[in-house]
Amino acid sequence: HYPDLHGVTQTDGLGKVYDDSRMRWLRPGEVPTLGNWFRAAGYDTHYDGKWHISHADLTDPATGRPLATNDDHGVADQAAVQRYLDADPLEPYGFSGWVGPEPHGAGMANCGLRRDPLIADRVVAWLTDRYARRRAGDPDALRPFLLVASFVNPHDIVLFPTWAVRSPVPPSPADPPHVPPPPTAEEDLRTKPAAQIAFREAYYSGYGPAAMIQQVYDRFGQRYRDLYYRLHAEVDGPIDKVRRAVSQGGDDAVLVRTADHGDLLGAHGGLHQKWFNLYDEATRVPFTIARVGRDATEPRVVDAPTSHVDLVPTLLGAAGIDVAAVTETLRESFTEVHPLPGRNLMPVVDGASADADRAVYLMTRDNVLEGDSGASGLGRQLKQTSNPPPPLRIRIPAHTAANFEGLVAKVDETAAPGGSGHLWKLVRSFDDPSTWTEPGVRHLAGNGLGGEAYRTSPLDDQWELYDLSSDPIESHNRWDDPDLHELRKHLQTQLKHARAESVPERNEPWPYAARHSGRH
Repeated sequence: HYPDLHGVTQTDGLGKVYDDSRMRWLRPGEVPTLGNWFRAAGYDTHYDGKWHISHADLTDPATGRPLATNDDHGVADQAAVQRYLDADPLEPYGFSGWVGPEPHGAGMANCGLRRDPLIADRVVAWLTDRYARRRAGDPDALRPFLLVASFVNPHDIVLFPTWAVRSPVPPSPADPPHVPPPPTAEEDLRTKPAAQIAFREAYYSGYGPAAMIQQVYDRFGQRYRDLYYRLHAEVDGPIDKVRRAVSQGGDDAVLVRTADHGDLLGAHGGLHQKWFNLYDEATRVPFTIARVGRDATEPRVVDAPTSHVDLVPTLLGAAGIDVAAVTETLRESFTEVHPLPGRNLMPVVDGASADADRAVYLMTRDNVLEGDSGASGLGRQLKQTSNPPPPLRIRIPAHTAANFEGLVAKVDETAAPGGSGHLWKLVRSFDDPSTWTEPGVRHLAGNGLGGEAYRTSPLDDQWELYDLSSDPIESHNRWDDPDLHELRKHLQTQLKHARAESVPERNEPWPYAARHSGRH
């Protein structure tokens, strides 16, 4: 489901800690997860790796910090691992087997380079044991299972400001060839939503003194790109280890490989990571589905729009699960069980034609830099979170909206003049008083040298329109093109319909937490 239904709209780590008043974790008993769906259908469900849906870390009583399960060298602490397995913190969300803590943060022990091999080792051990017990006729092991291995990398690219000079990744023959800067690296963002320029200027302050952090990115641009693609190579090994375990041990399985988001890597005028935009660099990710064993699929590439929301109906379809029956079962325990918005893609996997004319809806509300303390990552490390000094304070993207929704759709000339049968992307940047710093009252609009400034009126919508067929790098915003008036109207209507179909009204409104009106 989309964030407006399940409520998980924010990312902790850069501007927020887990208990920030702006964080919205998934609450048990509301929207069922993939694990809840499969467990209700009689499957065993196992999850290991990055989670980011609820705060599931255990606390180390000796330090008051999240309980670590390995050291900086990647050596596992088996006693701590067992504590997570015994606590089973993802049980309300339909999964067992999770070993924390959440793998993000500046420490080496928590980075993907250290955590991904450990995740793979645990997952392969679980699979090996499961398959061995199946061969021995263990009835419990014969039950079908859903397994999620959620790897971290290439997410370690967020640690580049720390690793730029002293990288823990040694040179290797596995290093990819040098990748040049993105073709839109020098793009003029004045024709794009104001949030993008504002985020570019504010992003560096999330780490520490903005000028110093920006200098690192500017000076070591090639090193930045080299690290990103090397991190892909680093995670290939753990991924393939799991793939081989399934391929060699299972005779009737479905493998899916995808990612939660991409990375801008300096594209579009120097933007980084994923926020305040819906560019392809951030939103277009691999989506590979394969049957393994008796009914192995033939490889092919399908050129049609798909979505993350297709994942649940596709896996339910692959398992042959009666969705209507499981829906009724889930309604006994969950308050927000709604029709799934995605599509079952298994017929396409098995050879059917894909729907190239499908319109896909996208949305994000993640205002990553806003948090209760306003302290940067360095500020939190230095424990200067109460009214941090300007060099250690995050600069809020000034007078901008962090809500984006979009539509990717093919438009024929007969549907709207100018469509030309091309694939188009329409993006709306919009304000929403319900997501303000003080919901419905006022929103922090700036926190520069003059102090904090708030606004009490919603901002106007801003729009982007890209012809993905002729401009796949999304460099030319054609929203103001006078020849595309009918196309704009057509896509706006489609966007409205797609939103209505994709995001149902909640049965119970989200209870917005009382926010802090100022920094403390």
